[in-house]
Amino acid sequence: MANNNLLASIEDEHQIASLLIRWGHARDSDDWETLAGCFHDDATIHISWIAGPVKDFITRSRAMATARKAGDHNKHVISGPWIQVNRDRAFSRCHVNLYIRTTIDGYQFDLQSWARFFDLLERRDNVWRIIKRAAVYEKDRMDPVDPRDLPKDFFADMDLSAFPASAKFHCYRQLRSGRSPSTNMSTVTRNARSGRRVRFG
Repeated sequence: MANNNLLASIEDEHQIASLLIRWGHARDSDDWETLAGCFHDDATIHISWIAGPVKDFITRSRAMATARKAGDHNKHVISGPWIQVNRDRAFSRCHVNLYIRTTIDGYQFDLQSWARFFDLLERRDNVWRIIKRAAVYEKDRMDPVDPRDLPKDFFADMDLSAFPASAKFHCYRQLRSGRSPSTNMSTVTRNARSGRRVRFG
């Protein structure tokens, strides 16, 4: 009996880990059918540019892909997840690195964002899917692809004061792309006095 439980737990974790990796590949390759299949129909998502139903996330993702400029692209790199399974429910957390090639004012930049995905999952009809996903942002940076072409005062003139420190360039890029960053995004910082990690949204 103990061996059967262990094998079932290993199989559950394998299916969930495969699902999380599949999400990244589907998102980056504009495979909307596979992306939708990673979620239950009533799932929600809370990331930098949307907090709401997954159906809205997929609709807006498709629109963003259609409007993508030539040469721009995204890549989500998902780490091995930490998964806890309780019967037909599970919790997962994993690191995610987002790499974006983007064009702003005619100049190309590489933007990197470090975050973590926190997922609640449910098994329905013997299939694991995400029921809620939340991203917590840790830090980001933006570098010119060719620094020789960039005006020296480009970053000095950039107003980032309205954005959280750990996602400031990510939010700036969203705004310059015509999208309003979510007002409900979560970030992580470190308290300078206590050393404790503090989450705020």
